Amino acid sequence: MPGTGSSTTSGQNRNYVTNDGRASTFGRSLVQYIQNRLPYAGDVEDQTLNPKYKFFAKAGMRRAEALARASVSSSNPYNNLPVGEFGKDTTFQDVMYASAQDDKGGRLRDYRIMAAYSEVADALDEICDETINPDDSGFIAKLQFKNVDLTVEEKGVLDEEFDKYVTYFDLKNRGWEFFRQLLVEGEVFFELIIHEGYVDDGVLGVINLPAEIIDPVYNNIQNMLVKGFIYRKPIFSPSNPAKVEKIEFIPMDQNQIVYVNSGVYNDTKNFVVPFLENARRPYRQLSLIEDSIVIYRLVRAPERLVFNVDVGNMTPPKAEAYLKKLIQNYWSRKTFDLDQNDVVKKFNPQSMLDAFWFAKRSGQEGTEVRQLDGGANLGELSDLMYFIKKLYRALKVPSVRLDPEQSVEAGGTSILREELKFARFVMRQQERFAAGLKRGFITHLKLKKLFEKFDLNETNLEVVFNVPTNFYELRENQRLELKAGNYTSLAMDEYLSLIHISEPTRPS
Repeated sequence: MPGTGSSTTSGQNRNYVTNDGRASTFGRSLVQYIQNRLPYAGDVEDQTLNPKYKFFAKAGMRRAEALARASVSSSNPYNNLPVGEFGKDTTFQDVMYASAQDDKGGRLRDYRIMAAYSEVADALDEICDETINPDDSGFIAKLQFKNVDLTVEEKGVLDEEFDKYVTYFDLKNRGWEFFRQLLVEGEVFFELIIHEGYVDDGVLGVINLPAEIIDPVYNNIQNMLVKGFIYRKPIFSPSNPAKVEKIEFIPMDQNQIVYVNSGVYNDTKNFVVPFLENARRPYRQLSLIEDSIVIYRLVRAPERLVFNVDVGNMTPPKAEAYLKKLIQNYWSRKTFDLDQNDVVKKFNPQSMLDAFWFAKRSGQEGTEVRQLDGGANLGELSDLMYFIKKLYRALKVPSVRLDPEQSVEAGGTSILREELKFARFVMRQQERFAAGLKRGFITHLKLKKLFEKFDLNETNLEVVFNVPTNFYELRENQRLELKAGNYTSLAMDEYLSLIHISEPTRPS
């Protein structure tokens, strides 16, 4: 059984066996890691299926792996196989993160169906519309420098490279689509494209990969450290293009893919779930309540008649026969009967306009016919609006945006607080996407040898998106007005100095 001892391990892999006889993932490349664990290990070769693997393996950010090797919780001399690591040496499903659930494609289709629901689609549109905000110069994302001493020319070179790099993503035209994909599917993958003959030119472009055919492989599920990716490339039959002959599993280095996820996992942390998962229950409830309202209206909408028939002093059997005769006369229709080969009158028992017949004794009023109203509360939609607001709350969208014709007072405290929370949620989504862009940009700089040339580290660069322009900026302006008003009122006090006096230094 593979992975149970070191006696059957080859000399190449013997160095990666721990004291307890189990294989460790530390200090091993992604390809070796997969080869030792998959049944198709002989087919996984980085030089043939992924010839550019070697270029990305030498670039990008490796700080997370270095920290994991130095961590007490993730690595120690007694057990180098942390809890939850994919090291069971069984099948492909045990290695791939998202394939821990059998049908990832089915799960994504379910989320896409949810996203096509009108109310959910409107809420997602509200979120995505706030994520892409071009500034006065037309820039959507910017590069910032922190704790680094660079000349103006060096910053200009980095800014120029960043502008070229971020242009590949076409955020102005497709950024809205990428953020919606992140909210609906929970994962966004971009392959960084380089030319083998011109590696020094860095990244030449990016390609958005479908989330259902690529999965991250985790070196340590305990701290969610991505070691690489597996791309399941379908090979179609030459005779039947609609048929997939086989699937090629192509390993990709972590620096070869720009990976952004929602940061939310299922209860057992087996796979990533999108933000849309928060709205699953309200979505189901809303769809069911809408269907029930339609059914109720169809059943209760027709107005029925109530006949109170005077039967005098007839005995109950005669009264019943008399009622049946009246029913037959009033509620029958002419139709052709094949058995009698003639036109006959037949009662239609399935009519939506069935009436109610009641016998009334002598001494009361004569025969009376009155109208029975339909459903009295057909026009009330309070229950439906409750679930719509619940759906919007689950998606973090302010409920005031339900009615596009509703006027919003900018100075309203309650509305502003709700919009401010929504703006902060949008900013969190922007920060997750910006972190993925930053990792790809560092890979680009390392391929061009600029990262080492300018003596940079990962904390010196930050990628930021423009904040939502509506209520967030309004709130910032209000804060500045309050500070300016406080300063003006204090400056008019003759007993206060206009010059700031620093606090005296405390003696050591």
